[in-house]
Amino acid sequence: MPSTDTLPPAPELFSRWGAFQTWWGRTNKEQAQIAEARLLSRLQFFSFKGVASTSADSSSTVARVGLVELPGKNRLINTLIIQQKPSASVSASTIDNTNKDTESDDQGRTPIAQTTLDIKTSTDEHDGSMISPPAPGETAIVICHGYGAGLGFFYRNYHSLSQIPNAKIYAIDWLGMGGSSRPDFKFKHSSKTPVNDVVKQAEDFFISALEELREVQKIDKMILIGHSLGGYLSAVYALKHPERVEKLILASPVGIPENPEAQRAPLPNPPESSGSGSGEPSPKSANTAPAPPSSLFRKLAMGAWERNITPQSIMRFTGPFGPSLVAAYTSRRFAYLEADELRDLNSYIYHISSKSGSGEYALSTILAPGAFARWPLMDRLKDLKMPTVFMYGESDWMDWKAGEQARRTMSVPTALMRIPSAGHHLYMDNPLAFDKAIFNIITRPWDKQQR
Repeated sequence: MPSTDTLPPAPELFSRWGAFQTWWGRTNKEQAQIAEARLLSRLQFFSFKGVASTSADSSSTVARVGLVELPGKNRLINTLIIQQKPSASVSASTIDNTNKDTESDDQGRTPIAQTTLDIKTSTDEHDGSMISPPAPGETAIVICHGYGAGLGFFYRNYHSLSQIPNAKIYAIDWLGMGGSSRPDFKFKHSSKTPVNDVVKQAEDFFISALEELREVQKIDKMILIGHSLGGYLSAVYALKHPERVEKLILASPVGIPENPEAQRAPLPNPPESSGSGSGEPSPKSANTAPAPPSSLFRKLAMGAWERNITPQSIMRFTGPFGPSLVAAYTSRRFAYLEADELRDLNSYIYHISSKSGSGEYALSTILAPGAFARWPLMDRLKDLKMPTVFMYGESDWMDWKAGEQARRTMSVPTALMRIPSAGHHLYMDNPLAFDKAIFNIITRPWDKQQR
């Protein structure tokens, strides 16, 4: 793969030739890694509090991304690790000895590289270089993305979060998503199988991989941050392994509110061969027929949901038109990004979505139509054993009142924060406010003051 200094530019949005080239190169693993590298290479150029190093070599921040092998067949977790060099820490003396960067923008970006970034390619052998346990006194911060996303989505946050004193960042792609491997996502159920049992199968597909990654990295305890579906899964992990989570931060988590209709909704059909990536629906079984739909749109939506037809499988089915579908979403949802950032993000989303289907099939197993959980967290969060923070964007489509309601059932210290000028992707919409909130959650004793 080319170095980060020579990465080819991402194609223009809505370019027919660019869309065709992107689609044609979708099976090339290097193209997916290049798309990820374009985003991650940006974290090299974020300064801290307006202070810039003279070069990446003199920077205190180092980062590397690559695959971590887990036990079993085809189980690899794409992981980004960021930490301060052992001899460096953010302090007044460090700041005094660096140059003030007068060219940094309002996001703290500077033309002077701030981070030494090492990107492992899929052809690199698993030599153990991605195994990096926290040093004594280091705090492990594990960041988990949401549905249809990947660790690259947090590219605007990594450098700032890595400056938290004694912090070591582990950002992951869930098994079967992003740049991680794509084992078959299989589950079995009959008309008599309790819904919660089927949901637990889907949850364990991800939770077991996260726990195995923790064991491989020798992380004794972590601060766990999860966004959207990643927030849901992080909460489930914390319920199952409370001794491993120091604090839990749920950023716009899905699946909290109860909805009786969602809990009665028919389960989806298991994908016949989720690893094929064909996007072909499974035959509809006779025992999962829904109630008569009230509209044509609802009928189509319900039918697609039951057949486990995901947004990614629709995109794959459209062939060379897929990149344009992604561009339509990206250009609308992230219109505030600069043109080159938008192109890079669009390319990244397409490449992680065009891979063979795997973890994406969990969506309709865990959630019913309308994005309500089949086994809601509302009645489960009361069993959490660690301080927990709920975060939402002020214009978030996820209802923050559900988080507030859940807090009242919990016996541990809790807080709820709403990030201004932000929607569901609050970390990207307003990275400065999001990062500041995370910094305060981790470094200030708010949880002890509540006791």
